[in-house]
Amino acid sequence: MMDTTKTHGVDTREGSGRMSAWLICMALVTVASGCGACQQVIRPADPTTGPVSTCPGGPTCGIDKALIAGITVTDECPTGNCDPGGNGNAKGLYTAEGGNYCFLAGGQQHFCPEAFIHRPKGLMLAIRYLNGVFGVIEYPVTARLASDSTPVFLTAVEGNRTQLTLKYKQNGVEHTLTGDDVSKVILSLGSMPMGHGDATQFISYDMRFVTDQKAKTEKDGVHRYRLNYREIRPGTAWLRHCAGDDETVVSFLPGQRVSGSTGYVKDDATVTTMGCEQGSIVTCLAWGYTPWDPATGLRDETRDYVFQSCLQAKRAAYFVGKGDWRSYTKRNTKIFRRDQYGFGKPQDSIDRVEALWSPLGAVCFNKENRRRPKADAWLGQNPDNLKTYGVGPCTPEDFTLQGKVFTGPVEDPSTLP
Repeated sequence: MMDTTKTHGVDTREGSGRMSAWLICMALVTVASGCGACQQVIRPADPTTGPVSTCPGGPTCGIDKALIAGITVTDECPTGNCDPGGNGNAKGLYTAEGGNYCFLAGGQQHFCPEAFIHRPKGLMLAIRYLNGVFGVIEYPVTARLASDSTPVFLTAVEGNRTQLTLKYKQNGVEHTLTGDDVSKVILSLGSMPMGHGDATQFISYDMRFVTDQKAKTEKDGVHRYRLNYREIRPGTAWLRHCAGDDETVVSFLPGQRVSGSTGYVKDDATVTTMGCEQGSIVTCLAWGYTPWDPATGLRDETRDYVFQSCLQAKRAAYFVGKGDWRSYTKRNTKIFRRDQYGFGKPQDSIDRVEALWSPLGAVCFNKENRRRPKADAWLGQNPDNLKTYGVGPCTPEDFTLQGKVFTGPVEDPSTLP
């Protein structure tokens, strides 16, 4: 479920001193998959003439490298409550609540594609089984030309930032496809066990990436694609991946693998992660929290830290670090957000602080300001005595070496259903 680090204003301040209220960080209204809010007020960011990626005056802005270095990416389930949920991802990472990132088989959801991985034996697609029977398994990906079905050897499915690149070899010559040309090849997955019922049942899929005027428009610098797929058997129609999302498009995160259970991130140059539009992965990229510098495309450890913090903040995964991997939010819940470096777009200040975030979840948490007081995850608990796993309240409004993103509710949480 969700993760947290230490209590704000106490051990989170090791070696950092107390950061003053000249916060350069900016607040943004966003649609999250929601939870929480707070009484303390963050003072509006002071104007700055310097680069938004630096904090002028006071102690140097920094991050707790030891915290992120100590994260272990795992899909094991210490609490026994880690089922991704009936919609394919209740935890809000690859799609939002109510969305779906799984392929249908026989009219039911079974296989949830998460990342293309380059192995010595060839290109693989990591598939999460929705029913949990097999967990995450890698299957080989083959390819053929869409024009005449000629088989080709697929060498790469890559992301240049968020731009998709497909590479294949034909007669010893390598071809590179980007933009509209990615539709020139059809990718295939073959002979995957269904994972329930008759163990001898197998299924195969065709997949094809396409662009259209809406999908290929770069909003916030993020490239978007449509992924169509179909069962490989006579009479089956092409279906659109991410069905149920507001926009049935996918985007890509190169060089990082995101745990579908915890949201923890592992650097891996062989991986290109794929997510639906409404999930935390793609949403955080669209909010401006890319792990790379938008100007140069180079990876930046500070931006990466804020991106990983955003993954937890967007889906209100307060207590991931405590072994509670749940998302305490609902689809389309609006929140304010602010990061220490101004990576996001400026808007209003945060009136009620909900939480301060790190890649391990909430560094501090004001339960009275939770964005979704009546979220399903809270049901059965005393609203005045919620289980917070020892995560203390946010008292000052300073950032810390661990916490780099603040969130707050847009609406009065008491009015939400």
